[in-house]
Parts: sequence; structure tokens; C-alpha cells
Amino acid sequence: MKRLTLLLLPLFTSGCAYFSFNSNLDKENFDEYFKPGSVQIYEQGQLADLNYLYLGTVEGESCQSDANQAVPNAGEARTLARRRAADMGGNGITFDKCAEFSDVPGCLKQVICYGQALKVAEEK
Repeated sequence: MKRLTLLLLPLFTSGCAYFSFNSNLDKENFDEYFKPGSVQIYEQGQLADLNYLYLGTVEGESCQSDANQAVPNAGEARTLARRRAADMGGNGITFDKCAEFSDVPGCLKQVICYGQALKVAEEK
């Protein structure tokens, strides 16, 4: 019986050799997810000591479109603004303000954060 098991064991294990694994993960999804992490938030006072290029104004929003959804928050809006700064080629951002609105078309409540996208030179 032991010999039979030893002879059949390779057959059982080789049955998995043709197993394939498919996933919906791809490099672009990872790059998009981690993009905001490449954009550092600066305070206005820090800019005096930096060499930077102003790229443009960006904004991000967080919207509660249904009463069953989570309340919008400034953190989510700032993250979206950082993603947009990265899309412009920026690696820095300064935020001017975040504003909360109620009963806007499409949103019960909404938070919008405004900022400036920056390309900050790396320190040597």
C-alpha cells in the first residue's frame, strides 16, 4: 500500500501543474492608489526656504450623495487634491482652505479643499 501511495503521489501533485491564477491587480492600479503619497503637504511658511515651481490650482472633493453614506470629510478631499497635483507632475501641495457645503446638486453634504500644486526641487 505504501508503494502504491508513493507511485500515485506524483500524479496527484502534478495535477496542479496546469493550474493558472488570474487576478484583476495590475501595476496601474497600484500606481494610482499610491500616487497621493508622492505629494508632500507644505505650510505657507515653509515655502520661503524652498526652491519650487507653481504648477496650478487643484481641488478635491468629498461628497455624501445619500443619507446612508458616510459624512464627507476633509481628509478624503485633500487626498484627491494631492492625486490631482501628482497628475500635474507635482510633488508638493499647499492647502488654502477647505469648505463645507449642504444641499448642493448631487450631494447632501460636500467638502471641497483648494490648494496649489508645486514642483519642489530636491534638496542637495
